[in-house]
Amino acid sequence: MKKLNNYRRNFLKNSSYFISSLLFSSIFKINTSYSKSKLKPRIIIVGFGIGGATCISYLLKFSKNFDIIVIEKNERIQTCPMSNLVIADIIPYSYISHDFDYMRLKNIKFLNSSVKTIYTSKKIIETEDSSKIDYDYLILSPGINFKNDIDGYNHKDRTIIPHCWNGTKDLFKFKKRLNDLEKKSTIIISAPDYPYRCPPAPYERASLLANFLKRKKKKFKILILDSKDSFTKKEIFLNEWRNYHKESIEWIPKSKGGKVTYFNKKENYVKTSNGSKFKADFINIIPNQKAADILTRSKLNGNKDWCDVNPMTFELKNFRNIFVVGDSIDAGDMPKSAFSANSQAKILATNLVNRIYEKDILSPVFLNTCYSFSSSKRAFSITSWYKLNKKKTRIVSLGSSTTKVDALSHQYYDETRQAYGWYENLVKTLYG
Repeated sequence: MKKLNNYRRNFLKNSSYFISSLLFSSIFKINTSYSKSKLKPRIIIVGFGIGGATCISYLLKFSKNFDIIVIEKNERIQTCPMSNLVIADIIPYSYISHDFDYMRLKNIKFLNSSVKTIYTSKKIIETEDSSKIDYDYLILSPGINFKNDIDGYNHKDRTIIPHCWNGTKDLFKFKKRLNDLEKKSTIIISAPDYPYRCPPAPYERASLLANFLKRKKKKFKILILDSKDSFTKKEIFLNEWRNYHKESIEWIPKSKGGKVTYFNKKENYVKTSNGSKFKADFINIIPNQKAADILTRSKLNGNKDWCDVNPMTFELKNFRNIFVVGDSIDAGDMPKSAFSANSQAKILATNLVNRIYEKDILSPVFLNTCYSFSSSKRAFSITSWYKLNKKKTRIVSLGSSTTKVDALSHQYYDETRQAYGWYENLVKTLYG
């Protein structure tokens, strides 16, 4: 196990160094041949989450040469990574909530608004207050949207338990409803079908809710009703549940009637695809997902759930100089995660600069590491690396490395420290 962890760390370190070397090499060449045009190209970035903020961190080196505008609807950023730990009272909310470092971003214009429409033929965006702004290049990192494909369920209904899958303060409402549970309760978590943001997160949430309720000395039963027959890190999660939560967490896959098809808000029960009925005191439906609403409203995703992009540049298919990164795209074998968005955005920003300065486009490699917690001091991970296929049309997996199921306690604790280290380094780099 130690040898495997060292291999994974070395791979991440060397691959990250390789990517950074490519980026900074490209940047150096560009600076030495900067065109002295009087007009600065205008780049608009919509969304200051992980994908958008990563693009900004790389474009910041050229902020005197470009006219960069960031449009973000929120006044603070709340990250999805680590949010399950906040729900479970393991870390404070302040850990995942971040201000904008305007001093560091002093050459970049910020607009606290949302985009209503994108007029691609005119290269203009319209904000919620009907202001219109023209662009030369548009980067969209808008997150995701949710489907209402369960009868009786509406993700916008403020009277039900929020899904807490979109980086909002709804998690406070979630926590209150959790704290209000009686001494003996049944909890249902409805896990969505692939693809969705952060594949292991529903199972991490079940683990951490169990951990929270045990600390509160409450008796409980958690049912995970799943739209799938398998999930990421399944064997590790099942092992954690057997050893640390005994019979308190039960996973019901799609093949055994786990897919939720009906939700009764008034009587607090759900029905599944085989007609089974499950009643609970706390029902957390995590809805199926699709590309962000702005992409659909502006007819940029061709009536598909996800956007098709060129994986070399992340330029939107059939739309010149519009780029999409993060959870709204079809990223081939890459999962929808903060680490993926960060890895993709580095390539997007670098190759956008290369295009503007008429330099060679880099052929990318990508990384993703996903950490999951089963308690405050037990974390485990999967690390995967990716490249493009021979036709340069799709991101494909090169393989992965996962924490061993029989890893020792100190190794799980070591992964816990790595998870915190990764997150803290990421948000420090992006948000200061």
